Amino acid sequence: MTYDEYKMIISHSLEDYCNKGGSLLKIALNIYDKEYIFEFEDDYSEDLKKSLTDKAYKAMEKGKDLPKGIRLSKVILQ
Repeated sequence: MTYDEYKMIISHSLEDYCNKGGSLLKIALNIYDKEYIFEFEDDYSEDLKKSLTDKAYKAMEKGKDLPKGIRLSKVILQ
């Protein structure tokens, strides 16, 4: 999954959060709770899923594409 693809998912989640009365101040200060929901391309072992998820978080922090085998499907903001 490319950076632009998952950026769109995150942007839509932020928009939905605001439309439902979420705090713009919390977004600006980055103090809101978020949960990333990932999908895997194959039936991987739990260890491999954990490894892919960790790599995905690191890639997202750096604004890079996600590793092969994992996709961001949803972001839940609270």
